[in-house]
Amino acid sequence: MNVRCCLLVLGVLSACETPLELSPPGGYTPVLVVNSFFTPDSVWTVRVSRSVAIDEPASVRELFALDATVTVTGEGGYSETLRHAGDGTYRSQGGYRPLEGATYVLDASSSGLGNVRAVSHSPKLKTGFVSIVPESNELADDPRQRVRFKVTDLPGKSYFRLELHQVAPSCRDSSGYIGVHDDPEGVLDYTMLTFESSDPSFYDNAALLDEPPNALDEADIPFFTAYFSDRLFENATREFEIFFEPITFETEIESRFMLVVSGMSEEQVQYDRTLILQDNYLFAENVLFTRPIDVYSNVEGGLGIFAGYTNNAYRFDLAGDAWDESEVGIGDGPFPACDR
Repeated sequence: MNVRCCLLVLGVLSACETPLELSPPGGYTPVLVVNSFFTPDSVWTVRVSRSVAIDEPASVRELFALDATVTVTGEGGYSETLRHAGDGTYRSQGGYRPLEGATYVLDASSSGLGNVRAVSHSPKLKTGFVSIVPESNELADDPRQRVRFKVTDLPGKSYFRLELHQVAPSCRDSSGYIGVHDDPEGVLDYTMLTFESSDPSFYDNAALLDEPPNALDEADIPFFTAYFSDRLFENATREFEIFFEPITFETEIESRFMLVVSGMSEEQVQYDRTLILQDNYLFAENVLFTRPIDVYSNVEGGLGIFAGYTNNAYRFDLAGDAWDESEVGIGDGPFPACDR
């Protein structure tokens, strides 16, 4: 029985007395699990672990593969065996990073778990920042801003992701997450902004990317993250515009923003898509009558995901002038507690 199906059936029938067999006949055979979302912005990093039967008691640390051999091979003769950095995380010894547009092969093995292989790439990405202007010059106190950017579609199927961030005084809550703390002692970091657009190219989740263009009305649609493809501008350059309202802080801090346009590999898209569909299935009203969804994996011989993406980040202020993170000390911690 599918592991997710077991979980759901167990939850729904918890009041029944019918016993459920959680392990397949003959016992469960664990496999190697590798996870890596790689980008030219970061050095090679791969998390390696083993799968476990649903009824097997095991802590997260017990699942880490500490003796794995992890090799990444790419174009131009690049080949490197990553070094274990603790907790099943393997990193580049020489500080090497993926190259934009290059295809890479991941090979991994661990004692008793066999060999696995996966292939992906960080897509080439050609984008540009155009402008930021107030939405209306007639309303001096109207805080809404209009941002324009452009994307050039390159050969092949292309998928994109869009996010907008603002620099904010930040803190760390009791769960370890970074939040906004309007306090002079808050460390400056990014917080995500919602933005609006009526562009038919935009979807609020990756599961809809291959659906027909959005049938939007004249009202702008709010997004935390927008996904879009080259469906409406194949082999062309197109400008997009979004609208947003900056956060105003009591602390005197200049309004600075970062727009991130990402090019997503097919593997990244498939993973994000099935993750959304699985969540929809898990929270469906009639889960017993809904087809379960397996999260996409491109790891041959095992489980997990090996997927590349490419980011182009544009940092600007309300005047449209560029700025650098070193100017404001982004992430220079430690973060103060949010609940002090």
